[in-house]
Amino acid sequence: MKAPVDKANPIPLYLQLAEWLEVRIAQGELPVGARLPPETALAGEFDLNRNTVRQAIGLLVQKGLVQKHKGVGTFVTRQDALYPVHELGRMTSFVDDFEFNSVAVENVILAQERARASVEVAERLGMPPGSPVVRIERLRMADRTPFVLERGYYPFEGFGELLQMDVRGSIYQLLVEQFEADLHHSVQTLRAVRPTRDIALKLRVNRSLPCIFLESLAYTSSNACIEVLQSFYRGDRYLFRVESGQYRREMHSAAVG
Repeated sequence: MKAPVDKANPIPLYLQLAEWLEVRIAQGELPVGARLPPETALAGEFDLNRNTVRQAIGLLVQKGLVQKHKGVGTFVTRQDALYPVHELGRMTSFVDDFEFNSVAVENVILAQERARASVEVAERLGMPPGSPVVRIERLRMADRTPFVLERGYYPFEGFGELLQMDVRGSIYQLLVEQFEADLHHSVQTLRAVRPTRDIALKLRVNRSLPCIFLESLAYTSSNACIEVLQSFYRGDRYLFRVESGQYRREMHSAAVG
């Protein structure tokens, strides 16, 4: 068998090994349900440090291609890694980011509580700091792999009943159907951030992996903000797409004129 790594190659050994294993999975040599060779076996066969092998397999776990079962082994769960696409410029749900019917999507509720608005959240919601808000924190998962950590804030006055509702589905749907909310438009901003230890643990990623922080502010037709949604997307697994308008020649002429 050809060695999957070249120690003279500047690419880290664990990345080379992970890529080799990923190709074998994609080509069906390691089909879904197959068990990977033990870490000790891979380390011995290719003269690698066991930590290098563990890093490589950890990367495949992060991609959702394999799962570890303590005391049993590591098994292939998908042939291809999931790369959901989030459409910017419109209000969408996590489920809308996937085009695969076979993906099992779930929401893990980490917090559903009455809280006090921070200065930042209060400013966006147009209320005094410390005002009561509904705080909902959810981990959005697909095929048991965490993709997004969401933290939503809603004025307690008007939306306090969210505390008694099942918020595992679309909160936008709840806002419209249960509260007759006037969801007119949203303003979204994003930037790359380094995750805190807490966020990294919840997303099951290393803190060195950048996250995309997306803040979405939902407004009514009267321009009142009723939702502050702060989401941390895994930078290694998510794609963002926006459709832009037609190029306007007159703007270019004015700029160079």
